[in-house]
Amino acid sequence: MRGLVSCGAVVAVAVLAGGCGGGSTQSSPATSSAKTATSTTPPPPVIVAPAQLKPGAYPTKPHEPYGTAGAPEAGARADAQQLAGYVVGPWQVDSTLIEPYLSTYFVIDEPGVLAQFGPESIASAAGRHNFVDGFASARESASKSVLINGVLRFASPADASAAAGEMNTAALQLKIRGAEPKTVAVPDHPDALASTYDIDSRGTKLTTARSFTARGPYVLIQLAQSTTGVDPAVALIAKAIGAQVAALEPFKPAADLASVPVDPTGLLALTLLTDTPRNSQNAVYSGTGALHFQSNPISSAKVFQDNGVTGFARGKTSVYQAKDPVSAVNVANTFGKEVSVDGTETADPVPALTLSRCILLANPKQFYCVAPAGNYAIEARSAELKDVHEQVAAQYILLTAKP
Repeated sequence: MRGLVSCGAVVAVAVLAGGCGGGSTQSSPATSSAKTATSTTPPPPVIVAPAQLKPGAYPTKPHEPYGTAGAPEAGARADAQQLAGYVVGPWQVDSTLIEPYLSTYFVIDEPGVLAQFGPESIASAAGRHNFVDGFASARESASKSVLINGVLRFASPADASAAAGEMNTAALQLKIRGAEPKTVAVPDHPDALASTYDIDSRGTKLTTARSFTARGPYVLIQLAQSTTGVDPAVALIAKAIGAQVAALEPFKPAADLASVPVDPTGLLALTLLTDTPRNSQNAVYSGTGALHFQSNPISSAKVFQDNGVTGFARGKTSVYQAKDPVSAVNVANTFGKEVSVDGTETADPVPALTLSRCILLANPKQFYCVAPAGNYAIEARSAELKDVHEQVAAQYILLTAKP
């Protein structure tokens, strides 16, 4: 399913490292080969020559290879982006939790980001204990159940343990519309420090539960809300903790933040970047990490699995790396069909890219285009059709032109 807000590119292949002919080179931000066609596999689309495309003023030559972060702050951001692939999405805990909630995804490169989904006092508590970085994912259901699940990394297990205790103390001291949080036990997780409170929300009782669990140098954090009482909220937290412990096991945290590679796959150098990035943009993610940015992560998970999507990058455009060109066409077609719903209008495709599809979205009103490009599927958005056409054309050249 299509990305939620903005776009990015996916894991690049070493052989696709160039743009040919003229074109500008990108400024700095803060691989696979196609299968041989068989009688049952359609041939891959022919690559369109750069001379046939109109990228406007957008760059069409790749950036020089990126090195390491250099600064701990940049390394924390890159480490948090890589952590996204090991954070359990709320939909994996309850399949009804697919609607965006708050900012939906949070690259936590400094503790103040926690205040976006929790009071400042909780963020401050994390910041007092050698906080490193983290990532969190938020969704709600049609029935207004909510789950935010995240992982915070600290410098040591002792720091994580102290932070979990202090964050829970801060949560217990909250006064929200007169409600006073009370301690609550989380089934099967005696080490989870949790609290709960009820408030009236437009005539409906809304129960909120927060939990903090120290595991090694990490604190697993959850916020759950339910309109049917405390037990369903706490049950969501219990299930999330169990799933998160297992999902986090393979993650290898960076030992030295300054040495974290900015572009471990080489894809960012081939991505059309945005000039004003949020901390989740101008970055690369794994195929699993990409699910946090999708409008329907459950549908996207199947699309990604079926078509071997292993990488994703978010810049001005979005690009998904599939296992081969035919799979990239499948991804692009699926995205295009998804957005072609009531209230949208068909727009002209990108000139010379016959497999592209462009649509005028209703809310917000903007043009959305999707197109396959070799092993990749490109997404782009803009208020102007000419601009989105130029974005896709430039991104196509970056991904497919020979050096």
